[in-house]
Amino acid sequence: MNKPLLLSSLLLLSGCFSGGLGVNTTDMPTHWTAQQIADDQTAKATPLQQWWTHFNDPVLNKLVETALKDSPDRKIAEARILEARGIRKASKSFLFPQIGLSGSAGRKDTGDGLNGAIGNFYDAGFDASFELDVFGKNRNTYTASDKQLNAATASYHDTSLSLIAEVVRSYIDFRAAQNQYRIAEKNLTAQEKTLQLIKDLLRLGAAPRLDVERSSNLVNTTRASLPEYKRQEKNASLRLSVLTGQLPENLSATLQQDAAIPDSDAMPVLDAPASILEARPDVRAAKYNLLASTDLAEAATAEFFPSFSLSGFYGISHSSMISPSTIWDIAIGSAVKLLDFGRIEGNIDAARAREKQAFEQYRKTVLEAVVEVETALNDYAAINEKRISLEKAYQAAEKALELSETLYKEGAISFLDVLDAQRSANNAESAAVSAEAEQAESLTRLFKSLGVY
Repeated sequence: MNKPLLLSSLLLLSGCFSGGLGVNTTDMPTHWTAQQIADDQTAKATPLQQWWTHFNDPVLNKLVETALKDSPDRKIAEARILEARGIRKASKSFLFPQIGLSGSAGRKDTGDGLNGAIGNFYDAGFDASFELDVFGKNRNTYTASDKQLNAATASYHDTSLSLIAEVVRSYIDFRAAQNQYRIAEKNLTAQEKTLQLIKDLLRLGAAPRLDVERSSNLVNTTRASLPEYKRQEKNASLRLSVLTGQLPENLSATLQQDAAIPDSDAMPVLDAPASILEARPDVRAAKYNLLASTDLAEAATAEFFPSFSLSGFYGISHSSMISPSTIWDIAIGSAVKLLDFGRIEGNIDAARAREKQAFEQYRKTVLEAVVEVETALNDYAAINEKRISLEKAYQAAEKALELSETLYKEGAISFLDVLDAQRSANNAESAAVSAEAEQAESLTRLFKSLGVY
């Protein structure tokens, strides 16, 4: 009666050591506080696979395709999946019997000096062992490796999503700098013509020297902006080189043609927050890491309890001194650690601490995901308003410039008024282009925050 009682006590004790913080203890938001979409649309789910194609830019599509194929970051993440798969395979092997076969052959001298003391010998053996996983150590280790594989897969998708978003953002920066350079170059040409006209008027005595200096100041200010836009354009192309896994010289042919800043009117329709968060690969990876940490903590706890194993052996032996014989045995064994000076307790404490870290990392990932979506919604709404206003400001500045040039020719205003109008129009056009790029990047952040690609 003592044996069943002892086993029951051990099983009860193992239940006392079990833990697990669990993913269900983390609060999830019930609604978006920054939601900027109509109430009748909030329940719809919007498939956003290949969302970057909404920008309708063939060059961008080609860059994303190249990045997904050749990016070093994505290949590293793919190799981590293979690593996790190998670890899972190794962990699973402990759930099955371990079977071995051995053999040896040779010649030997018994050393007794008799005839026939030197002769041949051989032996062969077959052995098998199996650990009875009563307290779940091997089982928990295997399930942990399976969840780590799921986490590696989710991290791979998170890497892919981040990679796509970075390619889109860098491409937008590239086109924005390219268009800013084009605008500055266009303005410089017009300003240089104006400067030459004022110089001609100065020679005729029809314009003061002050007008020449003011016009020259505007020309040189605009000319100084050209190298800066070229620098921004080059740096963006170099970032794209790293992201796509291509040498800069191989990428230049793809980017050599000028193009507009990619634009999209596609506004994502959001699901409930829980649905969005469940779709995000970073949240899934953090969840699987937490679950794996819990299983590993359970496996460490199982070290407290006895281990049971079955083993068997069958062998054949023969030599010149001994006739052929067979040997076999079968046994059941048990072992328990009585004194280890705190090693097991230390391993359990460390495993539970890692589980706590994984839980807090999961909770942090959820919070960051919520904030990222909320921030993206706020940014998109605010930047969209900003862009509309700046486009109106640019249109007004262009009309003001045309009007000032007409009034100046009629002698109604001074040349200083014309320069001010020209400077305002240049700044307004540049601000409108910046807002266009900013809106495209905010939409990219919003697409990325939804966790699909």
